[in-house]
Parts: sequence; C-alpha cells; structure tokens
Amino acid sequence: MAKGIFIVGTDTDVGKTVITGGLMYLLRSGGYNACYFKPVLSGAMVEKEQLVPGDTRFIKGISGLEEEYRHITPYSFKTPVSPHLASRIEKKPIDINVIKEKFKYIKNKYKYIIAEGSGGLCVPLNDEGYMLYHLVQELGMTVMVVARAGLGTINHTVLTVRYAQSIGIEVKGIIINGYTQSSLCADDNIETVKKLTKVPIIGVIPRLDGVDVEKLQFGNLKEEFEKRIKTQDLIELMDEI
Repeated sequence: MAKGIFIVGTDTDVGKTVITGGLMYLLRSGGYNACYFKPVLSGAMVEKEQLVPGDTRFIKGISGLEEEYRHITPYSFKTPVSPHLASRIEKKPIDINVIKEKFKYIKNKYKYIIAEGSGGLCVPLNDEGYMLYHLVQELGMTVMVVARAGLGTINHTVLTVRYAQSIGIEVKGIIINGYTQSSLCADDNIETVKKLTKVPIIGVIPRLDGVDVEKLQFGNLKEEFEKRIKTQDLIELMDEI
C-alpha cells in the first residue's frame, strides 16, 4: 500500500515546487521509492516544439526521478493561468478520470507519493466547478500547506487550514518558505500560525540562493533541506492512500 501527502499553497507563487523538490530529494536520496505527481500544470515551456512541464522537469532533475511526464503530469498547458481557463483557451478539456487513472498507475509502482497542486485548494480544474480540493478528497489524501513567512501569512494560512478542515481534509503540517532573517514580524507570524491552527510547523526554509525552476538550477536547495527537515518526520506524516 502506497503512502502520500498532497502539497498545497496558501497562494500562487508561494514556492510549492521548490518545497516539493526538496522533499522529493530527501526521499529519493535516502533510498525511498518515491514519486512526484502534479495532475495539472499551466505555464509549461516549449522546447523543440514540445510542451515541457517545467515544474515536473525540476522535480525530476533534483530528485533523480525517471518516470515519464505523461504519467506524473497528465495535463500540461502553455497558458500561465488557472487550469480551468488554460483548458478552455487551449481547447483541451481536463478529464478527471484520466488523472485518477494516472494516479492509480503510480500508486501501484511507487511506495511514496508527493502530489503538488496548482496554487491553493480552491483552484478550479474545469468550468463545471470541480475544484482542486475535490481531487484531494477523491484521491483520499491529507495535505501539507506551504506558506510565506512575511506580512499577510497569518490570514492566508489560517484560512487555508480552517477551510481544509471544514471540508474533511486533514492538514498534517505547514512548511514556511522564503524566511529571510529573524525579525519581530516573521518570527511572530510563525508562532501565531502555529498557535492558531494547532498544526505543526514541519520546517522553516530560508530564501534559497541560485534556485530557478525554469532554468533547472538547484542552488543550495539540497543542503538546506538536509539541515532543516528530517526525512523520517516526513515519512511519519504520510498516510496510506
């Protein structure tokens, strides 16, 4: 039986892919049979007339995962907008059953799965009102929330956690991303989020040097994750799916 967790953000561009890359690196460098899964990606790159899901390429590169794109990112769109709109613009409907079949494929092949959403929980995947949180529910997964350290993060993070809990999705942990330096605001944000949500802060990741998802640059990502997050703690957060 596979185990997994679904990574969601409090907002777009909060750093989910970088965080997911670090987690995947920890698992696979530790010898764990782990796979990445991003159901829908918008803002894909074009290389040699082929559409390449940049986030997925980044995860494969840093973790050594060799699975085919078509299995771990079933839908890629060039247009960098919400999945439902990208799907409409490019006239390529998203079939949720295709996503579920691909997920079933990797569940049967890998022991651990880290899935990554497109933005936050309330992102529509189609024009019929099917949201990302519907997919999380149907895949039977718990979530990890990636949040910023700076101003505004208390509201965004508490809302994300409380909403998830209100619809029956368990939040197993929070990772703070982009912490720059100790300050009254940032440090209090972290403590306040922990107190208000009663969800453990799994790690506080600083602003990383030389990391670029599109340019496939890893900078000091590996070293920082090795210092700040224990692989065993990550394993213990995952539930059977």
